[in-house]
Amino acid sequence: MTSNTNSSCLISATVGFSYANPLVGLVDSACFVVKSDECPNQNVTFWLYSNATRDAPVLLNPLDLNPWDFQPPRPLKILLHGYTGYRDFAPNDYIRPALLDNEDVYVISIDYAPLVRAPCYIQAVQNLPVVAKCLAQLINELLSRGIVQHDAIHIIGFSLGGQVAGQTANYLKRKLKRITGLDPAKPLFILGSDQRRLDAGDAEFVDVIHTDTLGRGMLRSMGHVDFYPNFGALQPGCLEELPNDPGSCNHERAPRFYAESIKSKLGFWGRQCSSWLIYLFGLCSTRAPQALMGYHVSSELLGVYFLKTHSKSPYALGKQDEEDNTKYVAKFHLNSRHREIEDDYEPQWGETIPELQSNDVEVNELERQLIYEEQEKLDEPLA
Repeated sequence: MTSNTNSSCLISATVGFSYANPLVGLVDSACFVVKSDECPNQNVTFWLYSNATRDAPVLLNPLDLNPWDFQPPRPLKILLHGYTGYRDFAPNDYIRPALLDNEDVYVISIDYAPLVRAPCYIQAVQNLPVVAKCLAQLINELLSRGIVQHDAIHIIGFSLGGQVAGQTANYLKRKLKRITGLDPAKPLFILGSDQRRLDAGDAEFVDVIHTDTLGRGMLRSMGHVDFYPNFGALQPGCLEELPNDPGSCNHERAPRFYAESIKSKLGFWGRQCSSWLIYLFGLCSTRAPQALMGYHVSSELLGVYFLKTHSKSPYALGKQDEEDNTKYVAKFHLNSRHREIEDDYEPQWGETIPELQSNDVEVNELERQLIYEEQEKLDEPLA
């Protein structure tokens, strides 16, 4: 495939990314920013699943928890959906059945659909702290009453849910053992502080899978370990599976890969490389360590890993077996300052989206800024 063809594919993979257009939801009466951050909140509900209740989940009241709902003791997986989602939307529809079919666990699927409905992306981002605060209330209550053990809790967040997972850490009394981010959302999070987005400080171990780095998902590394299937940009098969919006397919591959990783015998094995730039130039050593991506990832891992997948399920290819390129790599000596991505750099084509700052912005002022910046910078690339 020629470089021009590659460029065309990447552009077409991102032009469908219209859900984050900052002006769409500003004039829609259905869009709102929740006025009260009190928890429990009617817009945020928690549904408990086990093998015994998978068809009739228990609606939890964070202030009136029944310890018997969590007996016998099992690990607890908490799933967070993304924009336009609900409790049966990705990642829930892929990961929850995979967990219940293959693991002896409890699963809590959170539903905050009223706060992240289309076309209200800006308002959805502003509503996330309420979701995070209410989730933290539930977790703090489970731990303080000894209903669930601290080591048993694992949050898995997709898209906006990945950023909710990071924000939840702001309200917890004790840092969690593990958070998994599945292609955490990019728009309006690029320039924000670590208080607003997922990062390695949010749990004792944070693992992240990036699958739509030119569109909905973040390119920069965010966790203790970050995996980039197919370089994280264009997932094989997505142009054919969803030709009108391949970016959506790219984005959703993250929960699909993760669900498959729960039971895969081959496994998703990534090879370590110092950065995405080194990988892009083909200068990663084929003798570098390999590591398993997904549910069974080692909590001892650090760094960045790259891997390839099939274009359709089953996606896993197993361990990589490549020729030794040590002599080839040894010919190149890149300056160390070119090895890592700058903190303020994130490519995103086809959209111009001003970033929310780390401090809160009034909705009316935000609307004014957005309209002004869109008029002035309509044709500029995203900074």
